[in-house]
Amino acid sequence: MSYPTATEPDLAIEATVLEALQDAVALARHGDRRRARERCAAVIFQAQPLIAARPVLLRATLHALLAAGQFRLLARLIGAISGRRIELVLLPANADAIGLPRAREGPRHTTYTLDPHWLERLSPDDIFVRHLCNLALPARDAVQPPNQDSQGGGPGATRKARVGVANTAW
Repeated sequence: MSYPTATEPDLAIEATVLEALQDAVALARHGDRRRARERCAAVIFQAQPLIAARPVLLRATLHALLAAGQFRLLARLIGAISGRRIELVLLPANADAIGLPRAREGPRHTTYTLDPHWLERLSPDDIFVRHLCNLALPARDAVQPPNQDSQGGGPGATRKARVGVANTAW
């Protein structure tokens, strides 16, 4: 199996989705989390197959959902794509120091505890966002992108090392 090649209309749709997700992040950062959540939900409803097929779109979607505080939809999206169950819990905002996300493996799901101050500084290239993206795409572990052998390090090699780490702080 190989990765599908992007067509010109796909690239235009991808650009539109990225722009809408960036708008959602901007809305959330300016305090309008309700509209940011609505924008995220609309984008996911319209473009979920493309989001699931493109890691760059998935990473942008996860970032926008985190920024908007839409943890339930984020967990459902990861579950729909990968079948994995996660839960995201927000700590109280009264902590003095900014804490990194923590993961706790449970018998049925993984719980991630997030600091609201840390969320304010979140970027789409954050290692935690990349971890969630890798977590959502386990079915692709067997799929190697072009020009990479199965022994080398494709996306599956690094993903397997990061997924399922208990009591981890990023």
